[in-house]
Amino acid sequence: MNTTHRTAVNAVLGLVFVTVLGLTAYLVADSWGGLYWLFDCVAGAVTGLLALLRGPQRTWPVAGGLAVAAVAIVVAGVADLPQEPGPVTALALAVLVGSGIRTLPGPRAAAVAAGGFAVVVGTWLTALPDAAGFTVVTVVNTVTWLVAVALGISLRTAGRDS
Repeated sequence: MNTTHRTAVNAVLGLVFVTVLGLTAYLVADSWGGLYWLFDCVAGAVTGLLALLRGPQRTWPVAGGLAVAAVAIVVAGVADLPQEPGPVTALALAVLVGSGIRTLPGPRAAAVAAGGFAVVVGTWLTALPDAAGFTVVTVVNTVTWLVAVALGISLRTAGRDS
């Protein structure tokens, strides 16, 4: 991927992150009230920024994104806040996981996939009292992780063939 293409992809991705952050903040502030929207936005903004800083052979943005999502899950559970990771964090984490699987060496790529799965499991565990865990947050996080893993593996395999 050349620099122009990467810049264009990151510009669109950044615009999507900002748009969804604003929409999520508005909807959460309206429905949940209080300052929870701020917590969700900070987690999403940090993870989104890490997704924009990703690059070939870069482990630290992926590890940072996984850590932010894990901390958000724990804080939300302890503070009795709505489920995390929110939509922007889930999307950014999917970008990071897919990119990590595509570009990192085998053992680190496997660790990235496992870390993403751990976040999904954490999300499901926090939802268990509600309808066996089937909430919008659990489904979104599960689907984005599955898509990230599938795309990461597909692009990694396609890169080897060419």
